[in-house]
Amino acid sequence: MIKAILNSVATAWIARDAERGDIPEGMTVPLTLLAARLPASILVVGAIGYGLYRLNLEARARRAKDVTPQRRRSAPRKAPSTGARSRGKARS
Repeated sequence: MIKAILNSVATAWIARDAERGDIPEGMTVPLTLLAARLPASILVVGAIGYGLYRLNLEARARRAKDVTPQRRRSAPRKAPSTGARSRGKARS
């Protein structure tokens, strides 16, 4: 019974990732068949390992330094002077 539950969870997980586009469609059927053939203990160890992997990624992301560049405050723009127009070509 436990194996059936784990196989169902693994199959649903594969289907969800395939729907998101994380797994190519051509790989979903072989992965589902592989998950159905694996013993329950390997599925549990794989799920725990993946959970630890995701936790490690989240911890690294939190510790990462923010590298977003700071915007410089620019000086207010000056209005164009009227003298520049008189020196150029006349507009038609």
